[in-house]
Amino acid sequence: MCGKLKLSTWKVQLAVLQAMKAYFQGLLLLEKGNEDMNALSQILTEACTALTYSLENKSYSSVRTEALSVVDLIVKRTGESEQWDCMPVRSREQLQRSLSTLQSDSRPELRDKAQELWVELECECSHSG
Repeated sequence: MCGKLKLSTWKVQLAVLQAMKAYFQGLLLLEKGNEDMNALSQILTEACTALTYSLENKSYSSVRTEALSVVDLIVKRTGESEQWDCMPVRSREQLQRSLSTLQSDSRPELRDKAQELWVELECECSHSG
């Protein structure tokens, strides 16, 4: 899925983002008590890198909106399962950079959500590590 996000039309990107959302909703590695930290870390690294392209998509707000909802889901589930250590610092920083670009988006709901997630990632970065 991650590979398809970069070089596809916006409709394909949207479909991939929706599939990613479903994937992360059901991902058992994001349950509390997960023992396979390496696998989760690899998945999050790949996903975060791919999501930055969609978050920074200047042309389609639908792609940015969907990417933001995937990031929101990842942040929520990672927090709920207390697995921040599985998200490499570099991935968090990548997401934060992309969220920063969204904070100047023309759509206020995207700006606000990006700001909220940026702050959440910032808090988690300073607590773990």
